[in-house]
Amino acid sequence: MQTNMKTYSELLSTLHTDTNSATLELTPDWMQGRTAYGGWQAALAVLAMRQILGDEIPLRSLQANFIGPMGAGNITARAEILRQGKSATQLEARILIDGKLAFSAVGIFGAARTSQISLAPRAPANIREPEEIAPMPFVAGLRPEFTKHIDQRWASGGHPFSGVEKSDAQIFIRQFGEDITSEAHLVMLGDAIPPSAISLLKTPVMLSSMNWTLELVTPLDAETRAGWLRFDSALTAAGDGYGWENTSIWSCKGELVGLSRQCVALFG
Repeated sequence: MQTNMKTYSELLSTLHTDTNSATLELTPDWMQGRTAYGGWQAALAVLAMRQILGDEIPLRSLQANFIGPMGAGNITARAEILRQGKSATQLEARILIDGKLAFSAVGIFGAARTSQISLAPRAPANIREPEEIAPMPFVAGLRPEFTKHIDQRWASGGHPFSGVEKSDAQIFIRQFGEDITSEAHLVMLGDAIPPSAISLLKTPVMLSSMNWTLELVTPLDAETRAGWLRFDSALTAAGDGYGWENTSIWSCKGELVGLSRQCVALFG
């Protein structure tokens, strides 16, 4: 990692909060093209929601919409409660840039309750172990700036713009130099892999995530916070210049951490 870059924890140490807002400096190394990395935006939204709700009730689902670009500088997310019930609360957070809506998200927070239904999926076997795989190198102009912070290792599937026939991939993810020490870290990492469709292309073209849903299933413990996350992703459908993809996120212990879904605009 370059010496002038801050880890995500170092970045969070400069966070400014109010009763319903969170402000963080978006530095150039957290950009994705001409806007902030999507996971960075989503994590800031959750931090704003937590200023209202507190930290006790787990985040179950986050539905994010990427509406407009945001450049480097101080970025503020403001949140409000949409509905609060006995066990579940829904909040919305928005980021405005120059008075225009650039990002919005709805977070669903739910306290645990007794249920007759319990299903705990287990991860299929690793195709390869992450320690056997070389990290994806950073290439300026071909990979987004934020990937300087993320160790990405392909166990299967094609790299971006490799022109493979199938989009299915198994990718190991973790941060360089630090563990998953907070909910914000986990949300930030949840969007860390490139869209599945990008591996089917032979030459670089523009892609843009239009929305993203992250559903959190199993909380991380001390062991899994320090380990790799495994992303099993695939392009489910594509047409008319749009792609829809689904990803399962597994812990190093084989537990289902989350489910990720998104719609991507394809410009080539």
